[in-house]
Amino acid sequence: VGGSSGINAEYGGLKGGLTSDSEILLCENSLKSAADVETVLSHELVHFLDHLNNTDWTDIKALARSEIRAAKYSLECHTQYGAQLYEGNLEQPQLCSISQRFKQCVRDRATDSVRLVTNVGSHKARSIVDEVFEKSYSEEL
Repeated sequence: VGGSSGINAEYGGLKGGLTSDSEILLCENSLKSAADVETVLSHELVHFLDHLNNTDWTDIKALARSEIRAAKYSLECHTQYGAQLYEGNLEQPQLCSISQRFKQCVRDRATDSVRLVTNVGSHKARSIVDEVFEKSYSEEL
């Protein structure tokens, strides 16, 4: 977000990443606000935790598991649906709807990340994410 400490990333849709040297990369040309930085940083910190637990990044299923966890525990989907949870008297059907939309957001974000990182097609990325989704979604940090 300005300054000379960021990196200008030319990759389509990439806003950040975890380098092979275990450094968090933030792409300054893709981050337009402090909220963008917080969202990407929270996502990459989950990957960093997975890295500390020896995730094999060459295993596409391990990558998918990490992307699911990163989408769930980062601010990516929380900012989209979190405000609705705190606005007041939501009735049970609305809570269920928000919960399902949040889960779908996590699934979609993880699929997009797997597709971007591995260059596999959308259908293949979705299939891999779907295969590991329930177990990964239920894992704690």
